[in-house]
Amino acid sequence: MKLATIGRGAIVDQAYRSFEDLEGITPVAVYSRTMEQAEEFAKKHNVPQAFDDLDTMLASPDIDTVYIASPNSLHVPQARKALEAGKNVILEKPFAATVKEGKELFELAEKNGVMIFEAITSIHTPNFGLLKDNLYRVGQIRECVFNFSQYSRKYARYMEGIVDNVFNPEMDGGALMDINIYNIHLAVALFGKPQSVHYTPLIGWNGIDSSGVLLMVYPDKIITAIGSKDSSCDYLAAIQGETGTMRISKGSTGKMEYVDFVTPATENQNPEPEQISIDQGLHMTYEFMDFLTALNENNQEMYQAYKEETLAALEILEQARAQIPAYQQEAK
Repeated sequence: MKLATIGRGAIVDQAYRSFEDLEGITPVAVYSRTMEQAEEFAKKHNVPQAFDDLDTMLASPDIDTVYIASPNSLHVPQARKALEAGKNVILEKPFAATVKEGKELFELAEKNGVMIFEAITSIHTPNFGLLKDNLYRVGQIRECVFNFSQYSRKYARYMEGIVDNVFNPEMDGGALMDINIYNIHLAVALFGKPQSVHYTPLIGWNGIDSSGVLLMVYPDKIITAIGSKDSSCDYLAAIQGETGTMRISKGSTGKMEYVDFVTPATENQNPEPEQISIDQGLHMTYEFMDFLTALNENNQEMYQAYKEETLAALEILEQARAQIPAYQQEAK
């Protein structure tokens, strides 16, 4: 994989750390809006080429895959350009704002003989596999709580009237799009699509959802997904069943740091948690390993599974987004 990257945030820095551990991935180019920024980031990660013109970079024969981690609203147009140029795409969340946009990207990839993947880490980690293998131990699942609450370093600026991308409706910001999407993917990967979706946002002064609670209702269980950019809490996911509970540290963030199993307490006994996970190291490594495998082997089974999960998550995201007043007005 001869890789170009778009974006200069912390998640891209983590991605470059992952590339160091993987044979078969060679970063060859960096794109940013200014050459100064592009050259600075390329130098930081020892990448040979820097671009400030996206079309010029995408025309390079040195590149076969593009990793896109730009602001949310740029994901679809930049991915579209890369696919049209015949490049494979690894696209950070959210993949798109609507199911229609998502399908268009997959169709464009097929038309140009390439692949496009959503970079949601949780399902690729070893600890996710261990969770699924042991999930039967909780018995009939009744309630799940997935909490990804991370106080944004931009929130104080927002409260002063300064709107950065993550709090800008026009840039597809907000808690649902930017952070609760991880919870949606975890739910879909474990349980598929729910029967109904109910989103209750807390709305900021410019109409953005600075936090919110998403209910995903299944015939036999309810998932409460909390996403917040205006407050913080431990990133804990809990899957509660009639014979026990699975607790996942940073499960809702995609890291799947550890998983433990707890049997119900009784009047005379308070059982100790049983850890079932491993120390898996940097969580992003596994998604890039899987994408590399799918590309090198042209593994359509893997690709279709990732595609189906992305479209299912987009369907939930779109239903929830329609319940935010600002986007209700936009739809009219």
